[in-house]
Amino acid sequence: MVLLGEPPDSITPSGRSVARAREKISKLMDPHLGKARADDGNAAPDAPGEQALARALAEARERMALLEARVASEARAREELVNLVSHELRTPITVISGFSRLLQNEVEGPLNQQQHRFVAESLRACRRLDEFVSDLLDARPEADTPFTVVLSSADLHETIEAQLESLSPLLDERGLKLEASLRCDGPVFPFDARRIEQVVTNLMTNAIRHAGRSGLIRVRTCSARAEGMGNEKPSRVARVSVEDDGRGIPESDRERIFAPYVRGARGTSDSDDPEVLDSSGLGIGLAIARRIIDAHGGRIWVETSELGGARFVFDLPREIAASGRD
Repeated sequence: MVLLGEPPDSITPSGRSVARAREKISKLMDPHLGKARADDGNAAPDAPGEQALARALAEARERMALLEARVASEARAREELVNLVSHELRTPITVISGFSRLLQNEVEGPLNQQQHRFVAESLRACRRLDEFVSDLLDARPEADTPFTVVLSSADLHETIEAQLESLSPLLDERGLKLEASLRCDGPVFPFDARRIEQVVTNLMTNAIRHAGRSGLIRVRTCSARAEGMGNEKPSRVARVSVEDDGRGIPESDRERIFAPYVRGARGTSDSDDPEVLDSSGLGIGLAIARRIIDAHGGRIWVETSELGGARFVFDLPREIAASGRD
């Protein structure tokens, strides 16, 4: 898997690049003098070695200033883009939802059962898209907005099955096979069904995007015990996993992909050429999923799948101690 957004060693807008520049400057400082002789640009170096040090220090400082300016510019551009996209999406969502409700209420004539199902799915999709717009704003690193979960008794299996059904046209379009094994004991417990729908949808669309040649996606649930923190006892959790048969994710990148705007691009199922990449997506789906699971007091991670690709797993505590709940 190739990850987009990771800064190379050259000048690239990134906080990590700024940190590297600062580190280089500190190494250039003369440890015996405590500071560079050319700090203010007025001191005259009295040896060729000090002249070289002064030049190197000035270049490093200039490079760091450029990096900081580009990071700030990138952040402003991203903020403007997110606000623009959010505004432009909400208007068509409102229009589509309005006409769908007119159809659902049979204002222009009766609908058959199949047509009612199609309209209901369209309305659910509009609702999810509207929620996505809100989450897009909340997921910004600048926003620092806590996710709120509303806990009520719900059936985890029904929640997952509903999302899998809504994604079935996309699976059929891509020619993908789905294996679902929902075996969690006692799937009814308090959680935010609407938010968990988002997590399942984000993980499924990620798997659909990166499925491999055989086109197999596997969804499983089971009961498990999560390790407690410190002296806490292991807690009972419902464990959900979504895995694909794509290229997988290197271990070194398995934490970073949950950061906002970090996108993963894996080779398509039609080519083994690492240059053939799928760079679709905004890079916020996994970040949103982590914030939702964190708000439930759970945990989400990625590991290697038995199918050879990526296996995303999340735990939902049966007794939730979440900080962002209502």
